[in-house]
Amino acid sequence: MHMGQRQSPAGDGSGIANDDLTIDEAVRRLEVDAVADVARAAFDHAGERAAIQHGHTAAVLGAVRLATRRSRRPTVDREELAAAFDVDPDDVVAAESELSRHLGSPAPESETASVRRRLIVARELLAAAERGTVAGPDLPGSYLAAAAPFLLARAVDGPVCLDDREGDGDTAGGLDEASLRAHVERLEADLECARLGTKLAALVADE
Repeated sequence: MHMGQRQSPAGDGSGIANDDLTIDEAVRRLEVDAVADVARAAFDHAGERAAIQHGHTAAVLGAVRLATRRSRRPTVDREELAAAFDVDPDDVVAAESELSRHLGSPAPESETASVRRRLIVARELLAAAERGTVAGPDLPGSYLAAAAPFLLARAVDGPVCLDDREGDGDTAGGLDEASLRAHVERLEADLECARLGTKLAALVADE
């Protein structure tokens, strides 16, 4: 056992000894079930390496902590770890760092913010297209124009629905709902990749 890891023979009273702790049990007890897939992917990839250095429990909790951080959720703090598990929080922090080293870093915050802004614009335009008001008076001159001028120009200059288009059938001028929806899905995937990091996002996708 790692010297910094505290553990009693009886476990922590939950009926599950710390050395048998799973990702599912950890996220349940910490009430962060939404990050289970991310934490599991991180642990499956590099948890064994982290466990060798810092102990199994610290590696599991390090994966959960990393998942909350990269999923832009409140990061599980040291006091919460110490209260919920018989473990040295320093070991958990060190295990998280070890996992992060093997998984690579997420995108810079500026890049993530840029993708997030484009996604907001695309969702706004999709919602407007679904209402049939994509070229409505509120869009030009708004924050949408500054955030995604290319998308907005296409939406304003051309009709939304392909069926409404007149002339030679050219579809380059406007944005139909299917195109916008596909664009939103691409941006959602881009945002997930930026937040998690390329390697971790790929591992989650393979789960």
